[in-house]
Amino acid sequence: MNPVRASVLSGSWYSADAAHLAAEIDRYLAAADPSLRPDGRALLAVVPHAGYSYSGPSAGLAFGLLRNQRPRRVVILAPNHRTPLVRCAVSSATSFATPLGNVPLDTAACADLATRPGFVRADPAHAGEHAVEIQLPFLQRLWPDCPPPIVPVLVPRLDDRVRSEAADALGNLWDEETLVVVSSDFTHFGASYGYEPFMEDVPDALEKLDAGAILKILAGDAAGLVDYGRRTGITMCGLEACAMALTCGLPPGYEAALLDYRRSADLNGDFSRSVSYAAILICAGAGKETHG
Repeated sequence: MNPVRASVLSGSWYSADAAHLAAEIDRYLAAADPSLRPDGRALLAVVPHAGYSYSGPSAGLAFGLLRNQRPRRVVILAPNHRTPLVRCAVSSATSFATPLGNVPLDTAACADLATRPGFVRADPAHAGEHAVEIQLPFLQRLWPDCPPPIVPVLVPRLDDRVRSEAADALGNLWDEETLVVVSSDFTHFGASYGYEPFMEDVPDALEKLDAGAILKILAGDAAGLVDYGRRTGITMCGLEACAMALTCGLPPGYEAALLDYRRSADLNGDFSRSVSYAAILICAGAGKETHG
C-alpha cells in the first residue's frame, strides 16, 4: 500500500469540499447533549458508518461528547464489507486521507498487532473499505490541530478461539490513553440485503430486533451478543467488531448510554429497504479514569 491510503468516499458518501465537510461535521458534533454523557473517561463508542445524510447526525451525538478528552490514540474496529478475511486485518499505511487532511496511524501499534495471533496485515482489504474512513472527519473536527493517530482494524466473522486470541492482543493495547471506536450499522432489512425475517409491522419488528443487540452491548455481554447474532441472523455488519471490543472486558462500575437510534427508512419513508443506526457511549464510571 502507498504510505497514504487515499480517500474512497470523498465526493460520494461525504463532500469533497473541505469547508463544506467541516461545517457539516461541526453541526453534527454541536447537537450532542452533554447531559447524556456517562461519567468517567470514555472507553468505547459505537457509531454508524453510512453516508452522512443518513448516519452523520447519529454519529455526531456520540463523537460530540468526546471533545474534552483527547486520547493518545483511537483504535477503530470495523467490519470488512468487500474483501474476505479469516483474521483481523491491520494496515501498513502511515496515514489515511480525507478532504480535511491526513490522519496518522499509530504505526508501532499496527506493526505489533500484525505479529499477534488473530491478526494479519491486509492492505487490499483496507483500500476500498468505507467503515473506517467514514469516522475520520469526526476525529479531525474534534481535534483539528492534532487528530490522534488511529489503529484501523477490520474484524471479520471469527470463531471463538481466534476472537479470544485477537482480544488478548487488543486488550494489551487498550490502556487509559486509548479510545476504542466500533464502526457498525445495525439491521439491514429488505430483499436487496437478502434479509426479510418479517413482513408485517416492520418498523416495530426492526426496533425490537435491534434492541436485542443494543441491550447486549450496553450490558457488556460479548458472548451474549455473538449468540444473539447466531440465533436471529441479525444483519448487523459490525457485530463481530462489537464482540471483539466487549471480549476485551469493561471495568467494574462502567456506565453506558444509548444516545440515538434511527433507521434510514425514518428519513425516506421506505421500510421495504432499511438500515438501522445507533450511537452508544461507554465510559469508566464515576470516579474511574482507567480501563481494566
